[in-house]
Amino acid sequence: MADFERKKHAKGKMSSKARHGEGGFSERLPLIQSHAEVSAGKVRKQNEDSVFCLNTLSLAPDLKAAFGLFIVADGMGGHDNGELASSLAVQAVSSSLQQQLFTPMQQGHKVPGAEEVEQAVRAAAQAAQEAVLHGAPGGGTTLSAAVVINNLLCFAHVGDSRIYLYSQKTGLQALTKDHTIVRRLVDLGQISAKDAQSNPLRNQLYRAVGQSEAFRADLGIRELDAACTLLLCSDGLWGLVSEEFLLKTLEKGQSAQASARALVDAANKAGGTDNISVIIVNIS
Repeated sequence: MADFERKKHAKGKMSSKARHGEGGFSERLPLIQSHAEVSAGKVRKQNEDSVFCLNTLSLAPDLKAAFGLFIVADGMGGHDNGELASSLAVQAVSSSLQQQLFTPMQQGHKVPGAEEVEQAVRAAAQAAQEAVLHGAPGGGTTLSAAVVINNLLCFAHVGDSRIYLYSQKTGLQALTKDHTIVRRLVDLGQISAKDAQSNPLRNQLYRAVGQSEAFRADLGIRELDAACTLLLCSDGLWGLVSEEFLLKTLEKGQSAQASARALVDAANKAGGTDNISVIIVNIS
């Protein structure tokens, strides 16, 4: 699929002790450090991914909060307006969440509850669907978006871009499930996971932003109770780089910038057959 470069990042390398410190994580204001890296790869000339990476901190007397928004959208190759579709989806999600969550939080000096955040994320995904349907007819895109507010994580997912969560305690976990025909066949037991890796339908989606039929985004929400790292990426990364390598990279405990660059470099060394988008979010 594809690539687009919109990124904001916070640099800084944390020690392993700081990254994986014990105790009190959910009772204090976390530190969020993020970085985005994108590459067109070595084969495709056009970049159809859109990436949004933003985190900030409020230390006002009546509102102490760390929050961030991270989005990867991969325009569907072979479809009209793939690049436009991914850009519109990212713009719609970021604008919707700014209006529904971040601005009210700053104006009302109140951190929203889990239910309020989940409703806002669901509405933002729907806003992306409507933006693509009206602004890029015939286009389509994946969408993986994560909101972090203090120790709360809420995410929305459509397509086959992925969100991973890594912590020293649990290792690497995929929070999202690919909406591909091959993944469905694996779930039904009709093909093996090994066969899926070489199946010609492995990148064919049965659900995407911009489809005219009934739209639904997968939603997830969880409380972060320990230092961890989020990885959002397009299939240009995970399609070429093994999860074992992803784990080895994240468990080094290096800066978000170093991890993101290492993963993009690895995908290009593996052939760079697709656009590559990576967001790393270190939360400690």
